Amino acid sequence: MQPVSLWLTNRRTQPPDMVITTPPANPRTQLTVTQSAVILKRFFFLERELIYLKAGWLPGTSHWESKLLLPEIAWESSLLAKELRQRVLELRYPERRIAIEGEEPLVAFFRRCGDAPTAVAFLTGLAFVVKPRILEIYRLYRSLSDQLDDGPTQRFLCHGISDLERQIARLQLTTRTAMDSMPEQADGARQWERALAALFSQLPIDALFSDEPMTDNSEASPLSGRLFAMARIGARDPRFQRAAFAWPDRHTPSDPGQGLQLQARQAVHHINEVWAAEMAAACIWDLGPTAPHEFLDDAARWCYDEIRHCRMGYERLKEWGFADHEIPLDSFSYDSGQFLDPLTRLGIIFYFEATYIHTKKERTLIFAELGDRLSSHDMDFDWADELIHTYYGKRWLEELLKQHGSRRKLSDVKEDAKAAVIAKIAEASEQEKLLTKEIFDRVMKKMMTIQESTLAE
Repeated sequence: MQPVSLWLTNRRTQPPDMVITTPPANPRTQLTVTQSAVILKRFFFLERELIYLKAGWLPGTSHWESKLLLPEIAWESSLLAKELRQRVLELRYPERRIAIEGEEPLVAFFRRCGDAPTAVAFLTGLAFVVKPRILEIYRLYRSLSDQLDDGPTQRFLCHGISDLERQIARLQLTTRTAMDSMPEQADGARQWERALAALFSQLPIDALFSDEPMTDNSEASPLSGRLFAMARIGARDPRFQRAAFAWPDRHTPSDPGQGLQLQARQAVHHINEVWAAEMAAACIWDLGPTAPHEFLDDAARWCYDEIRHCRMGYERLKEWGFADHEIPLDSFSYDSGQFLDPLTRLGIIFYFEATYIHTKKERTLIFAELGDRLSSHDMDFDWADELIHTYYGKRWLEELLKQHGSRRKLSDVKEDAKAAVIAKIAEASEQEKLLTKEIFDRVMKKMMTIQESTLAE
C-alpha cells in the first residue's frame, strides 16, 4: 500500500478528465446551504410579522366567524415559524442567533398589510392577496430546494403549504360572509384588496430568493391613510346580546348553581372566554417583538386554546337550541387592561387561570354525574389546557419581568391584575346589573323550555 503522502500527491496531480462532474443544470444544486438559510430566514420573519398582525386585529374584529378563525391561523403560522427558525439554526450551526439585520425592508413591507381601514378589509387582504402570494412563494421554494439534501425543509413546508391552502379557502368563505353581514364595509374591503394587490405587484418573488437584502421601493405612507392601532376594548358581533356582564356572578360573586343553572352558566362562561383569546393576542402584539422567540410559540398556542374554549360554549348553546341573539357576550375582563402596561395585561389572564383552575376538574365530574357527557368532555380538555396556561403565565411573567428590569415580583403583578379587574367591575351601574339579571332570567327560561321539550320526546 502506498504511503498517504504519496497518495495525496498523486490525487492533486490527477487531470480533470478523471473526475466525475455534476452538470450545471442539475436540479438538485439550485440552492446552496447559505442561500437556503438566507431565504428561510426571510420566511421566518415574514411569518412572524403576520402572526403579530393577526393577533393585533383580533380584539377589534367583531364578525364572529372571523374572530373564531384568526387565533387558529395565527397558531398554525406560529408552528411554521418555529420550524423555519429551527431549520435556519441547523443550517447555520453552531450559530444560535437569528438577526433581523438586513430584513427590515421585508418586515416593513408586510407590516403595511395591517393598516387596513376595517377588520373585514384586513381579512379580505389576507384571503385574496397576502396568503395566496405566500403560497406561491413557498411552492416555488419547494420546487427549487433539494428534496434529498433539504428533506427536513421539504417536509415542514409541505405541511405549511397544506395549512395555507386550507386557510385561504376558509378565509375567503369567512370574508364573504362578513361582507354579507356588514354590507356597509364591503366596498372598503374590496378597495383595500385592490390597494394590496397593487402593493404586492411591486414585490417580485425573485426578491425573496436573492442573495442580496431586499429593498422596499414602495410608497411608505399607509395604504388606507391610517396606521394600525390595536383595539383595547373588545369588539362584539351585533348578532349577539351585548352586555356589560354576561352572567350575574361576573360582577357579584355567588353560588354557580346546580343542574340546569350550572350547565347554562358554564356554557355562557365558556363562550365569553373570547376575552382571554383577545388578551393573549394583545400580549403577542405588545410583548412579542422584544420577547424571546419561544414566547411567541406559547402565546399563539394560548390564544388558540382560549378561542377553542369559547367555541366549546358556543357549540353547546347552539346544540341546545339557542339563537345567536339569545347568547350574551361581554368584554369587561379584556377591557380592564385598556390603560395598563403589557405585563399587567399578561398578569390579568394569568390571574384568572391560576385563581379558577380548580373549578375545571370539579365540574368535569359534576357534569359526568348529571349525564351531560359533552359538558364534562369540554371541561376535561379545558382543565388540561389551563394547567399548561398557568405554566405559560408563571414562566413568562417571571422571565419578562427580569428582561424589562422591573422590580415587581410575580405576586405583585398578580395583585395589580386583580385590582384592575375589581376596579372595572366597580364601574358597573345598577342598570347594567339589572340587564344582566334579565339576561340570566331569559337564558334560564330557555333552558327549562329545552329541558321540558327533551323530557317530552
